[in-house]
Amino acid sequence: MFIPLHELWKQYIRELCNGLKPDAQTQMIQTKLLKADFHGALVTVTKSKCPSYVGITGIILQETKYVFKIITKEDRLKVIPKRNNIFSIEMEGFVSYIYGSRIQFRASERSAKKFKGQGTMDL
Repeated sequence: MFIPLHELWKQYIRELCNGLKPDAQTQMIQTKLLKADFHGALVTVTKSKCPSYVGITGIILQETKYVFKIITKEDRLKVIPKRNNIFSIEMEGFVSYIYGSRIQFRASERSAKKFKGQGTMDL
């Protein structure tokens, strides 16, 4: 039911990242992805302090400052906090990992924020 939303998001990301070519610089894609709108993205929780969240996959329907609201294949709405979770987003062969604790902003605030590189980060 929400597949058209995901297809629209993939088109948006392709345009944002100039086509996602295999020779594209991954650092540039990461930077643009951090500032992108995630509504419609297909995400998977890859690491979490709460083991029951690991493996949850779905399309982001709503993003707030602290949570993602995700619809799963089983048509169930899951509310996943950003804090203490690592999300993976796959797009045309590229897999990107997003540390939820680093993006605890509204989508509109995140698009204008300048992110600084940090070393390692714990959950």
